[in-house]
Amino acid sequence: GFMLGDGMWEGLRLYDGVWVFFDEHMDRFFSSCKAVSLDTGLTPEGVLDILNRTAEANGITTDAHCRFMVTRGRKAKPFQHPALSHWGPTVVAIVEHSKPAGALQSRGIRLATVPQVRGLPMSQDAKFNSHSKLNCVIACLQAEQAGADEGLMLDPHGFVNTTNACNFFIVRRGEVWTSTGDYCMNGVTRQNVIDLCRA
Repeated sequence: GFMLGDGMWEGLRLYDGVWVFFDEHMDRFFSSCKAVSLDTGLTPEGVLDILNRTAEANGITTDAHCRFMVTRGRKAKPFQHPALSHWGPTVVAIVEHSKPAGALQSRGIRLATVPQVRGLPMSQDAKFNSHSKLNCVIACLQAEQAGADEGLMLDPHGFVNTTNACNFFIVRRGEVWTSTGDYCMNGVTRQNVIDLCRA
């Protein structure tokens, strides 16, 4: 499943023992799995139990990030067909301490527009947090070659879309701008930022 990128993941943050926006993350995760017929065998409550047990086993209670990943599972042969996954899904949860780098608030990061386009739903739908991230890896390499920290990716129509790793916002003339959302990850944090700005 990992070899073929045949899986979905969620990135969740833990503050003071609470997994922030857990319900929204689970809605997106299970919707993505359903879209690719991936039966996780899990419920949101089961995922929460895995996250809590993993954090507890590592003595982590706050300022943490979890990458929760599920693939279609081990395959009988290293080929693409989902029917070759006979043994059920593979579930991985990685919880690590993670705080924003203080220097970024004053220094920021350098972006470079890259040739790698993001958001062709008929080839790789950017709305899914799938394990298939080669397009973003290529964009990251292109940004690095341009001397930047991250790649600013365009949508299929040439408009600013997202970076290779994050949703993108800009403040212009007293307004907060972002992409339409048609061709980028439906970020949970992104939506909360939009809701805050509207409020």
